[in-house]
Amino acid sequence: MHSLATSIILVYASTLCCGFTHILQPISCRRQREVPFTIRHSRKQVIYQSNQSQAQLIEDPCTRLEVSSSFGVDKDELTYLLEAMSSVCDEYGIQLDQTKSTICSSSQPKSVPGALGRAVIIDVHGAADVNVEESDFITELKNDISQQIDGYLYSGQLSQPVLLAFQCATAKSATLNSIIEKEVLDYGLRDGINRETTQANHDDASFIPSRHIQLDGAMIETIESPGQLHFDTSSVVVFDNILDESLRRRLLNVVKGYPEDTTDDIWDDAKDGPNPNRWVRGGLMDVVDSKSDEEDDGPCWGLTDDAIIDICFHDHPAINEFEAKLGQLFSDFIVTTLPEAVLGDCVSPITANAPVYGDTFEFHIDADPMQVPPSPWADIFGRYPNRSREKPRFVSVLLYLNDVWKAEEWGAPTAFLDPPTQELYEVFPQPGRCVIMDQDISHTVVAPRKEAGKRPRYSMVWKLILHPKQAGQDMTDLSCGRGKLWPKPELLGSAVQQEM
Repeated sequence: MHSLATSIILVYASTLCCGFTHILQPISCRRQREVPFTIRHSRKQVIYQSNQSQAQLIEDPCTRLEVSSSFGVDKDELTYLLEAMSSVCDEYGIQLDQTKSTICSSSQPKSVPGALGRAVIIDVHGAADVNVEESDFITELKNDISQQIDGYLYSGQLSQPVLLAFQCATAKSATLNSIIEKEVLDYGLRDGINRETTQANHDDASFIPSRHIQLDGAMIETIESPGQLHFDTSSVVVFDNILDESLRRRLLNVVKGYPEDTTDDIWDDAKDGPNPNRWVRGGLMDVVDSKSDEEDDGPCWGLTDDAIIDICFHDHPAINEFEAKLGQLFSDFIVTTLPEAVLGDCVSPITANAPVYGDTFEFHIDADPMQVPPSPWADIFGRYPNRSREKPRFVSVLLYLNDVWKAEEWGAPTAFLDPPTQELYEVFPQPGRCVIMDQDISHTVVAPRKEAGKRPRYSMVWKLILHPKQAGQDMTDLSCGRGKLWPKPELLGSAVQQEM
């Protein structure tokens, strides 16, 4: 954990959850995991990291709270925040001093482009001998205040989430930059894929797509110019040369749980379907409320929990090599896998699926930064339309990995939907094909045809976030300097409007 000279503790302003009750579109989701991806994957985990019982009485280490300063919130919003704090402090029997609160203008943290810059600093008095950062009482108090703040967010009285920072009153006051930087580091919100990469070669033919499709066009608000609108489209980009045959085979072996250099299949999946030692029915659900994995006729075959942990956290040279390619492909961005602090532990940053004949699926989105649940991510970056200037862009990377796939006979495309017109665009599997899509695109797996028998269509998926490297960066262009070599976008359905 990154340390600061100032002893401060941060908490996201509303509870991280996987209920998605407020999300307008279904989001793909793994079944609930038994093992969290990180220690700090929810506020309750942050509060109760030890074996201490939640029912145990926690001694009050403080005598008074003082709201010292706020950043990026106006007077009306501060009033609602103080109401939330006062309500909880009354229940706890703690005095809350609001008289010295100072409203400060928000400034963009230079090291974290796209951050909201909305925070409230609360001084804890009577805590001179208490480590505020590790106090169970303080974390429990923050938890309850944050739940009160949730109500104001949902009612629209707050425009965006607010980050709370508690510090010992005797400590030097933290700056907005240090607060945001600490939260980003603590939750790994901008941790790059950390693969050693050579300088990107803009003329590398493997980074030139065979197709570029734009769909789901609409006029949306320009967040950097309130009141103004601009035309926005989502993108699907198809690459057929990023993976050579060796890397494709090694990645398939990783998915199957084989040593990377294996040349012979240990399990005959064409005859017997996915290996039940590696795959489980319902392990991957295309929507959150899909049937339970305990049902025999549940959704798609997905990796077991052990297999997910294997591909996400164990060292695999093939994964390292492919992520290095992603770093070169997206050289204009800081490339990160999806942190757990965005959607919770039901969505893994890397996964795989194995649809077979007879499976059924629904249209869904992978994620949408406009619809993220209350979380550390939302408190730092807020909610915004994907592809907004200077804001992190959510994209997914799909790899088709079968040794052979007769698309005309066996089918199993990925179908993309243009909601305004209901037009479809299908991308068929091809060994080594890579599909990069915005995560807010409506899409679905299509099960293989009967002619495929029990043969699964293997694919591997990375959930990525592309962070801007500089303030004001345009996030709409994925070509990273190769635009002249890329094919002209095919406009589907509502996207045609941009030419009018």
